[in-house]
Amino acid sequence: MSSARTLEEELAAVRDSLATLGDPWQAGETGLSRLGGESRSARLGVPVPSAEEVERRATLPGEMTEAALGTAGQRCTAANAPTDRLPSAFDLRAAPCGDYLTPVKDQGECGSCTAFAVAAAIEGTAAYTRGVPGLGLDVSEAHLYFGYEAVRERKDHDGSWPDDILGDCVDRGVTFEDYWPYRQDGAGALNPDWPNRLVRAENIIDLTRKPAEIKHHIYGYGPVTACMVVYEDFFHYTGGVYRHTTDKSIGGHACALIGWDDEQGCWIAKNSWGTAWGEDGFFRIAYGEAYIEDYPDPRPTTLGCTGVALRAWLPPQRALGLFASARGGNGWVYLENLGWTRVSGGFGGAGDPLALLSGARAGGYPVIPFVENDELLLVQTNY
Repeated sequence: MSSARTLEEELAAVRDSLATLGDPWQAGETGLSRLGGESRSARLGVPVPSAEEVERRATLPGEMTEAALGTAGQRCTAANAPTDRLPSAFDLRAAPCGDYLTPVKDQGECGSCTAFAVAAAIEGTAAYTRGVPGLGLDVSEAHLYFGYEAVRERKDHDGSWPDDILGDCVDRGVTFEDYWPYRQDGAGALNPDWPNRLVRAENIIDLTRKPAEIKHHIYGYGPVTACMVVYEDFFHYTGGVYRHTTDKSIGGHACALIGWDDEQGCWIAKNSWGTAWGEDGFFRIAYGEAYIEDYPDPRPTTLGCTGVALRAWLPPQRALGLFASARGGNGWVYLENLGWTRVSGGFGGAGDPLALLSGARAGGYPVIPFVENDELLLVQTNY
């Protein structure tokens, strides 16, 4: 929309265009539509696509739609998949056993969307692959964006790419929010103890231009990062299945895909513009729309990881189950917010972790675990 238009005029134009399409989605006043054009654009943190790359994808929308609609019933092999066949609809917010997503966040007036998309994928994957919807992992977007991305050297840098940031999470890991809280102005600093409180992503998978594999990954491992072209009408989205009503694009944006619905022909996505935009911060977008399966750039832009390793003291929680083997001193504990976790050795001696866990479980007291790579190394009790 022209910057000279009022919000009411912008909304009227979008609604007129939607009417000609049969009103596939609803436009209204949102947290972003009330902002000026520069403030809206500031939230788009993926480099702007070139006209040449857009032209190369002229047939992409139809191809992606056709490929996405032909997946129901395909065999699933991932160990974490709820069933052995891909369903026609799935949503990580309503998966078996609960909601595996963390709350929607707000990146503010900062082009840090890629960091938020990667964080959403890591947080969701950590919970889903463990089968623990209450994990509540909260990683630091500030570490990803103001830490790693800010020092990356790139000429004509005008945005961030998910493969770069996910690579940082594999190579060096990302700390928790409390060790570098996010502020849109970049204020704050990394806690020097962060190597003892971090997570690492494992095994990055390139899913670019592969709708079927995107679904299999979401169903088997968790959220997927994706990049999309943002058109002017997107800021006014309040619900429904999004399709652009104008050819006027503003830039690129990153989000996390968390499900799909074949009947509606759409992906379900988690955004980072707060809950006063979209469907409480989420949105549905048509298959093939806005190049979301393959952003106009040669590099991979649709990515997931198959696991998340932890190294951290975790919040107090109950030990709900214990298992010990007489052979080899193997022990396992089922932690309330982590699931089954292997207990490191030292059984039978002073400070025996299984004895501490057993006592806490019998008394109904919480424990404070220190885990690394899904193994409990230390445990503290607070009773």
